[in-house]
Amino acid sequence: VAAGLFGAIVFEGGGLDGSMDEPAITITLGRLAAPEREALWREALGERAACDLNEVGERLRLPAGHIRKAGRLALAQADLAGRAGVTFDDVRSAVRLLGREALETLAARLDPAGSWSDLVVSAAVKARLLELQRRCVHRERISGALGKAFSAHPSRGVKALFSGPSGTGKTLAAKILAAELGMDLYRIDLAAVVNKYIGETEKNLHRALTAAEELDVVLLLDEGDALLGRRTEVRSANDRYANLETNFLLQRLEAYEGIVLVTTNAAENIDPAFQRRMDAVISFPSPGPEERLAIWRLHLPSDHAVDPASLERIARTCALNGGQIRSAAEHAALLALESGGPIAGEHLEAAVRSEYQKRGALCPLESEDAGAPEPPGAPAAFMRAVAKGERADGKRRG
Repeated sequence: VAAGLFGAIVFEGGGLDGSMDEPAITITLGRLAAPEREALWREALGERAACDLNEVGERLRLPAGHIRKAGRLALAQADLAGRAGVTFDDVRSAVRLLGREALETLAARLDPAGSWSDLVVSAAVKARLLELQRRCVHRERISGALGKAFSAHPSRGVKALFSGPSGTGKTLAAKILAAELGMDLYRIDLAAVVNKYIGETEKNLHRALTAAEELDVVLLLDEGDALLGRRTEVRSANDRYANLETNFLLQRLEAYEGIVLVTTNAAENIDPAFQRRMDAVISFPSPGPEERLAIWRLHLPSDHAVDPASLERIARTCALNGGQIRSAAEHAALLALESGGPIAGEHLEAAVRSEYQKRGALCPLESEDAGAPEPPGAPAAFMRAVAKGERADGKRRG
């Protein structure tokens, strides 16, 4: 190399090898603080900023290069809309246009939507979710409010585990949290991440986590027990490499500086070391009668013709979860469209029976209707006669 200064830019975790690293001076550029990001946004948008740049700098934790590029895109968005000022929506749309190819090959974008009023859970669960939201909002500033013992663990990431049966609102809670934070939500695609070749799964996870961290999105690990499984006693090479994968994830998540949400309906299969590293562990129980009634009311249109007493009876006797209620409400709407009227009681009952048939279970509405007169020779009457020990002609067996 000729005399003079020579510079090399490497990503975090990279470095120089060979004779070049001997005289090298390493300068580590840390992540920008909120005031520094605000100054870059002010420089990028100039006088056309029609939004609170302090809020933009607080909410969007992007590196300098991304801020400059997003600023140019936000100005173009405003020009296309014929506006002189750049709004926060313009900035948000511009951030979504940044190079996300590395992330979208391993994760699928979900639409953050809704508010906490759309989620029917107990007061205790909602309080835990609001606490998690506050932790996400103040994740940068919290380090300044802690003692010096925390300086050894400078990570500003937030990790949460949502556990509970399927259909209890875990994924919906993740969407609402992302919407409340004004952040994008990406769900890890297990089919794209998990690889049968040794070490490839870890590489894919590292790529996904690094891209999500850089773009500052909420990352969702749905059915997380598939990746965060318990370590086992090493009895074969497969056990050894499975444990290595778990160890890698433990270390990577501990240093992760973004927001990652893990959902599972088998929390007992997750390694306890992961649960200890979670900032929040929130359990989503199956809804009770009052919660089921509230979920029904949220999913039925305002012009439905279901008798309130019938709706309360269905909510009380049919222990469906939120996902099943959503499916049943959609089925009832299809039946109503076919009949050309609003959703009526018979549509809803037929939809509920269909949900129980999917599970191969007896619908409680059937047992309630058992008191109705039955035609001669009905199977139920025959079975009762057998239970009483009667013959076909109604006489007792000798």
